[in-house]
Amino acid sequence: YHPHAGPVYAARFSPFHRNVFLSASTDGSLRLYNQLQPNAFHVTEPSAAPLLSAAWSPARPLVFAAAASNGDLYIYDLKRSKGKPEVTLKVTSNKAAVTACAFNPKSPELLATADAQGMIKIWRLSTFLSEPAPRELEALEAMSRAGRGQDEGEGDEEVEAAGMVDEAES
Repeated sequence: YHPHAGPVYAARFSPFHRNVFLSASTDGSLRLYNQLQPNAFHVTEPSAAPLLSAAWSPARPLVFAAAASNGDLYIYDLKRSKGKPEVTLKVTSNKAAVTACAFNPKSPELLATADAQGMIKIWRLSTFLSEPAPRELEALEAMSRAGRGQDEGEGDEEVEAAGMVDEAES
């Protein structure tokens, strides 16, 4: 596969498509690959910070998250925007690295983060990010077949992040 420019810290297969996987690297990029093609079909760079972890939503085929060394967590919804995260969470106040992220497979509205300070936080996602959307699996299939897609979404809609995620009590 076409390589990242730095070490890869996460590689995760989609729970919805047997040939699609996501990789996150210290080069600051997330790449989606179809394992049958050498080039990524989608590449996005949420920031210049190294990415240390990534996870797929267990409920939404086009939703995934990436944890960064700058203390941020990026949540993407490719149905809404292909070029930028739907939500950016400030997980740590002092920019300590977010070292891991994971969706709860039984309660897909819950997302856990772990950071370099030893803190674990549970975030509650809005139903918008945690309940299946119509024809989402078909959209992932079409993207994966299209070869290398656009890095920036066309017709991206600005979405107000307020109300999309709440930090749960820990």
